[in-house]
Amino acid sequence: MCQKRIFIGSFVKHKALDDLFEISKKILKKTGNFKWTRTPDNFHITFHFFGTMSCNDIEKLRDVLQDFSLKEYDFDLQVQGLNFFKRKGRPSVLYAGLLPNEDLHKLHQSIQNRLFKTGFINEIQTKFAPHITFARIKKTLPSFEEQLAHINQKFEPVTLNPVKIEIIESVLSPEGALYRGI
Repeated sequence: MCQKRIFIGSFVKHKALDDLFEISKKILKKTGNFKWTRTPDNFHITFHFFGTMSCNDIEKLRDVLQDFSLKEYDFDLQVQGLNFFKRKGRPSVLYAGLLPNEDLHKLHQSIQNRLFKTGFINEIQTKFAPHITFARIKKTLPSFEEQLAHINQKFEPVTLNPVKIEIIESVLSPEGALYRGI
């Protein structure tokens, strides 16, 4: 049976984002243990993560999302620098954060509504924290937050656009996940 690990997302590309990623790896390497995103080509915003889905259901999902994926959304998304999510009180994910954008949140809600109405999800996710993952954080040293602040002081905000909705496959490997549109 054909199955793939998938999510709905949008790849994001910008040289300044790639530069921020490389600078972060260089500066933060002595502040903890990180599993870095495999390549800047993997940078994306996730709108909904499904996990494993049959190829037959993926084709049905493609039909459901067709009008979303046929156009590009010309939002001015502002990358505001680096931040991290916590899990059990400790840093767990390093990411490039996006300034709140009402249009992006409306798009997320429209996708959620469509998925709910067509039976792909049982509950609409109202919480949406758009971000671009740079690394999974295994451990940090006390200097981590200080160095993160240092990077952010030098970072100039970046505008990303356009946004294109895609079904993206996540292929797991020991070197890290690789993402590709399907």
